[in-house]
Amino acid sequence: MDAISPITLNLGLLLLTGLIFGYIASCYNLPRVAAYVIAGMIFSPDLLGQLEWIEIGDWAAPLTTTALGIIAYLIGGSITLKQLRRSGKVIFTSAIGESLGAVLCVFAAFCLILPDTYALSAVQLALAFSAIAATTAPAGTIAILHQYRARGPVANTLLGVVALDDAIGIVLFSLMMVVVVGESLALSMGTAVLEIGGALVLGILVGRILCQFGKIFHQGGLLLPVVLGHILLALGLAEILNFSPLLATMALGFSSRYFSRAAGGRMFIQVEYFEELVFLIFFTLAGAHFEFTVFVGHLDLIFVYFCARIIGKIGGAALGAAAAGASQPIVHWLGLGLIPQAGVAVGLALTLGNNPVFKEVSTMIVNVILATTLLYEVFGPLAAKFALGRANELGVERGKEG
Repeated sequence: MDAISPITLNLGLLLLTGLIFGYIASCYNLPRVAAYVIAGMIFSPDLLGQLEWIEIGDWAAPLTTTALGIIAYLIGGSITLKQLRRSGKVIFTSAIGESLGAVLCVFAAFCLILPDTYALSAVQLALAFSAIAATTAPAGTIAILHQYRARGPVANTLLGVVALDDAIGIVLFSLMMVVVVGESLALSMGTAVLEIGGALVLGILVGRILCQFGKIFHQGGLLLPVVLGHILLALGLAEILNFSPLLATMALGFSSRYFSRAAGGRMFIQVEYFEELVFLIFFTLAGAHFEFTVFVGHLDLIFVYFCARIIGKIGGAALGAAAAGASQPIVHWLGLGLIPQAGVAVGLALTLGNNPVFKEVSTMIVNVILATTLLYEVFGPLAAKFALGRANELGVERGKEG
């Protein structure tokens, strides 16, 4: 019981604090997710985390993984074949543009500022940071779409782009490893194809099984645990098989709606009821990993990475959308919805530590990515709300109807 009590107490305090901060943010018409991150920072090691009974330890990892899996499932379910046929070209070119834009801007910026005092050359380190910059965290953007009931071309394109984004990021990261580490191109690309393709196949298979279970357990009260069970199944199998958990659960959401045909909506209604709880858990735990010493130690790298990636995302998304003949609102405002970065980027940074070539610089890379992640999770939702507002796609904020 001694081992359980601090965890349940910490989680309870974390959620209630986040709830209060989120309510205050709503009162001032601000994104709740940004407030959740700030609430989580209060429990970081530099603040309340110094108290003996406050500890956000290993127990947080499975919670954040599950929360991200649920978010990815909802993203996959929000994309339909009809939507892809109608705007697939815009989604694809925008995703390519914003990914490459972030890569090129971060690479150029780091080549200019990095000294040759690390174990790797400035160019090699710049390649590592730029490959990580391609990925976008979907949670912050989806939370804004949820909170403000955003609907329209920009919102729909955002959903499609974030679904493709991480697959592109994984491929670019694999190519970087070929250049820096000297791995075989065939081996590196084979690993990327296996991680992406395996995740998609796994998600489709589990989605097919979910549809069969959904026909048996079709009552609302039973359907929720059926869906959650399959999300956890897809996440667990993906981790065991070294597939991308995010892509697996996205494919699960997409395939479950596709295989269910007209009844596909019922696979998501029950999950959407506790969407806000998922966002609350995910973002408060993200904020709890804040470390002030990280900011102090690498302020220059953090600032440059933060700014260069944003410039690349906005510019690349605009160029990609314009090349596909997208409408002006999409060209102007899509990039601002692609700023958040979280789990996948941190995972790629941690992957570098497993390679001897990056052994001496892996801690520095991870710290910079962790620090900028927290900045993106606060700033990103604000930018997404601004963009969707300028595109006139914000609806009535949830909880303020009537």
